[in-house]
Amino acid sequence: MIYSIYGKNDFLVSLKKEKFINDFKKHNIEIHVFDFDNSNNENFTQLKNSLDTLDLFSNKKAIIAKNIEESSWSKEKIKALASSLKKIENSKDISIVFITIKKLSFLSRIKTTSEECKKLESSELNKFINQTCKENNVVLTLKAKNFLTSCFGDNLGIIYNEIIKLSNYKKEIDDSDILNLINEPNLSNIFALTDAISNKNKQQATNLLFREYHAGTSDLLIFGTIVGQIRNAILIKEYQKNPSTHLDIHPFVQKKLKSFVDSFDLKKLKIMYSKLFKYDLSIKKGKINPILSLELFINDII
Repeated sequence: MIYSIYGKNDFLVSLKKEKFINDFKKHNIEIHVFDFDNSNNENFTQLKNSLDTLDLFSNKKAIIAKNIEESSWSKEKIKALASSLKKIENSKDISIVFITIKKLSFLSRIKTTSEECKKLESSELNKFINQTCKENNVVLTLKAKNFLTSCFGDNLGIIYNEIIKLSNYKKEIDDSDILNLINEPNLSNIFALTDAISNKNKQQATNLLFREYHAGTSDLLIFGTIVGQIRNAILIKEYQKNPSTHLDIHPFVQKKLKSFVDSFDLKKLKIMYSKLFKYDLSIKKGKINPILSLELFINDII
């Protein structure tokens, strides 16, 4: 059996990969992992050998092949791999899961179960939340869901982990429960940081940024939350100009962002968001770390 999980939604890709691994372990299937992040001929040879042979002490095996860059492989390599895959496309003894950013074109000629993991739209995000709640035996009220998405946007990793954390608290969660329980990232620090920016207090904003980071909060989580709140500020500002539109942001978040929203016009907020978008691209390319990018962002806008 051949599976392909691909796309730019890193968290969904990782989540689906872990589900495959857990399922293989549940059935006592030996797992071979090949990471082509630093591709070399030895990795390729080992992968092909693993496809072409069954283990002596096991009738079944599972293979995880990650980070294959198809463009870096010769036609001969791709042809050789495709030949090996063709032999196992209906096999119940050997399973291979390809984990990549881009869809592998050579798999189009082979029987493959493929799934793309892309950024979720609003309705899909709601389905993801409902599914995660169902899997963890917890019910979130509409206000609770709205609060999570208002605070963390479409950052699936944070939302997923918070739902799991909330499920250990009780089985029906309202927004007030989340306010009492969520402290990662520390929301009071995040909103204090946006207040410091609106007050043009560069030193306080920088101190709050590093206080949250040194408290142990993930740098990517801090970056994602700041981006989410500036996105919320833009939506609130647009709503103020056109109140007939629907504003799907929790009242608590609206109240906390009031000073920030009132301090900047819509054009300035969109410039901030654009700057963070460019920093996000640089972070993903490994050119800069999230905390330094936020420090530069604060220095640039104040």
